[in-house]
Amino acid sequence: MNTNEIITIIVDDEQSCLKSLESDLSRFPEIRVVATCTSPDNAAREIVRLQPDLLFIDVEMPGMSGLELLSRIQSDIHSDMRIVFYTAYDKYLLDAIRASAFDYLLKPYKLNELDALIARYRFHIAQSDKVNIEQSLRRMLLCNTKLAVQTISGLFLVKCEDILLFLYLKEQRCWQMMLVPDRKLYKLRMSTTAKDLLGINSSFVQINQDCIVNLNYLCTIENVTLKCGLYPPFTDIDLTVSQRYYRRLREVLDIL
Repeated sequence: MNTNEIITIIVDDEQSCLKSLESDLSRFPEIRVVATCTSPDNAAREIVRLQPDLLFIDVEMPGMSGLELLSRIQSDIHSDMRIVFYTAYDKYLLDAIRASAFDYLLKPYKLNELDALIARYRFHIAQSDKVNIEQSLRRMLLCNTKLAVQTISGLFLVKCEDILLFLYLKEQRCWQMMLVPDRKLYKLRMSTTAKDLLGINSSFVQINQDCIVNLNYLCTIENVTLKCGLYPPFTDIDLTVSQRYYRRLREVLDIL
């Protein structure tokens, strides 16, 4: 799969609108529409299963609005997913902003409006990549043995092996870092993303939506339950790998 692909899902109860948008998006070579859904229930399943980079979702649908659908699956989608609401009614604009929408497209849209939207998305991705590169360079310049982690209270210098895991606090919408051996927790800045944390070191892997663990402390993963076992003295910590992340985890492990 091309790593530059923008995995996209379209949700619209009107088949004609859905097909029209899919056709217009085909003009962009990096966009790959992996699913189109006319039913909110089916859309919820596909969004959680496929975890797209870009999601176009109609606001007004029978049975469940696009806003309600997103609220329902919020805890099961990754934070980097960019959501575009599109509808014939501009009265939903404020609700879309409150739902942290990346953009808003009014039906019937013009091609130049869609072009501008995709251009904004490309710029957003380029800026994100630039920030990640700059962060990596700063880490390299600091020193070879310690990592600089920005917490809400200040800059914290730790070795990678001193970090047991990262946990996401949904209520406060931020990640926290757990250190060994005392399991002390440090809240990170709200702007810190899972992508930032995974870029720290190849030892850090995401096992579910809300947890990134240091592989050096991961001992076992049960076949059926996918429950994780950590090395002593952390055997009492209850962690489980989700099906979605288990596939990725197997790719980075050397399995005999």
